[in-house]
Amino acid sequence: MSLHRPFAGLDWTGPAGPRADGFGDVYFSNDDGLAETRAVFLEGCGFPDAFAARRRTVVGELGFGTGLNFLALWQAFRDHAPEHARLDFVTIEGFPLRREDAARALTAWPELEALARDLLAVWPGPGAGAHRRVFEGGRVTLTVFHDEAGAALANMDMAANAWFLDGFAPAKNPGMWSEAAFARIAQLSAPGARLATFTVAGAVRRGLQAAGFEVEKKPGHGRKRERLEAVLTRLPRPRGDALGRGRSSDGPVAVIGGGIAAASLAHALRGRGRETVLIADGGLAAGASGGPQGLFTPRLEAADRPHVRALLNAFEFARALYQDMDGFHPEGALRTGDAARLAKIAEMAGPGLEMVGADAAAARTGIAGAPEGLWIERAGRFDPAALVRALAGETPVIDARAARLARAGDVWRVLDAEGGVLAEAGAVVIAGGADGWPEGAPSLPLQGLGGQAALFALDDPAPAAPLAWGHYVCAAPGGVLIGATHERGGFMEADAAADTLRAEAQAALPAFAARLGAADRVWRASRATLPDRLPAAGPLMSSEYGSLCAAHAKGGPPPPADAPLFEPGLFALTGLGARGFAHAPLLAEAIASDLCSESYPLERAGRHSLHPSRFSLRELRRG
Repeated sequence: MSLHRPFAGLDWTGPAGPRADGFGDVYFSNDDGLAETRAVFLEGCGFPDAFAARRRTVVGELGFGTGLNFLALWQAFRDHAPEHARLDFVTIEGFPLRREDAARALTAWPELEALARDLLAVWPGPGAGAHRRVFEGGRVTLTVFHDEAGAALANMDMAANAWFLDGFAPAKNPGMWSEAAFARIAQLSAPGARLATFTVAGAVRRGLQAAGFEVEKKPGHGRKRERLEAVLTRLPRPRGDALGRGRSSDGPVAVIGGGIAAASLAHALRGRGRETVLIADGGLAAGASGGPQGLFTPRLEAADRPHVRALLNAFEFARALYQDMDGFHPEGALRTGDAARLAKIAEMAGPGLEMVGADAAAARTGIAGAPEGLWIERAGRFDPAALVRALAGETPVIDARAARLARAGDVWRVLDAEGGVLAEAGAVVIAGGADGWPEGAPSLPLQGLGGQAALFALDDPAPAAPLAWGHYVCAAPGGVLIGATHERGGFMEADAAADTLRAEAQAALPAFAARLGAADRVWRASRATLPDRLPAAGPLMSSEYGSLCAAHAKGGPPPPADAPLFEPGLFALTGLGARGFAHAPLLAEAIASDLCSESYPLERAGRHSLHPSRFSLRELRRG
């Protein structure tokens, strides 16, 4: 059991680039891999002319490898696509390349250097599951699924307009060319989807035909005599899903909230050209997202579960998003505690996590007396308000409380306490906490968990990196921040909170705590949490959800694909707890993908684990 995929083993002794040790096959043609990509895949699926046929083009791929096909298509998109067009590329890789290996391979094509540099800057690590990356301000998205082909296809959710089948040859990698894979490809395709591949193997032709594709041999490239092109002419019956996606919506989007969830939505929707307004009682960064400093760490569990994959990859997505922003400090962080548990997590999660002894812990954090622990290389700290404002950008903000929602035809009205209309929109996303939930929206079992952090004066030097042990300590402007308390049913007085946090530091880090001066400031906020301590991201259920899903909850078939399970245009992004900055950007990307009919950036199983309706479905199972 592992949360990461094995890196590809490469043989560089050949004349034209790497070969895969485990498969005995090349990643691209010995003649000219880029020319082959253009001839077989781009021309085989009608690119670049196909970019003009639709506003959004979704392309699926089996076999990401070095990323060459994606870069070639991205270059064609840049050169030929209309200004309003978007490219959505979804691909599978069972054995990811190390960044340095991909960089070495891609030096063969200097004309792709600029695009390759952008890709390599956010190259996904080997973590299992789906990795979303965004380019060109949102016009180009890449989602890489790290898994075996069958498992990855089962966890995809999209309607592809084209497919590139570029795995290793069928004789060397039969699992990627199975009839089950072709059937799933058809389920993930839009009507008339085109498909291209270099192989003309009989089993491939027959499998595609059985899945509903009309197949035709075409002249091959270079020394290959033939290749295949195919068109989907018979659509499979769509499948229902009780924890499915929300319906797309046109027009403006109103987001209720002013913290990291709302700002992440504003950023994701801006990249899609969607008109958005934030309705934030108190303005931006006024609540749990407005502290003096924050700790940026992943949620760590020693288990390969859908929510663990989803949230680890959300952390990586946020890291890639923040890495060049002012207010983000990628210092790494040390997590201390049960050494056996932390070592198991390091083993499961793979690169970027390392158990270190006390001497290394003290050297990396700059904290004398730091114990052994888990060093998290890609962690750090951040200025919450700075990141919220950077993500929100120029999105209009209405400083008011959204008290109630009302539906009028195809439009949602967001009303204040007196019934005044704050906004009218085709879609609404509730991105606040338990205290800001509007009437007229289906409820979630949200709870508020109070947290307080204290800023203490400190003799130089400040910590070089954060240290967390259940509480945490990190550098902050004016001193050092120690956080955070966990309080239900109200807050302690500020002095009592500061004394509590000082005592926690003294117990965990006595030599460091002896350097603490007076508490200069105590900051408090209520975090939104749900009973399973996981966030909720997705559509909110309709009043018919219970009756439509009751039989399914007891083991029956899923509801019909067209069943009205969810309120049209009504979504939630909430329950983020103490890790909103690590999780919100990717979950906002997921909601924006629903609103704009794009490929989904999480595994299907991950969506199920974080779906707002999961609590209702559980109640139906128990009832």
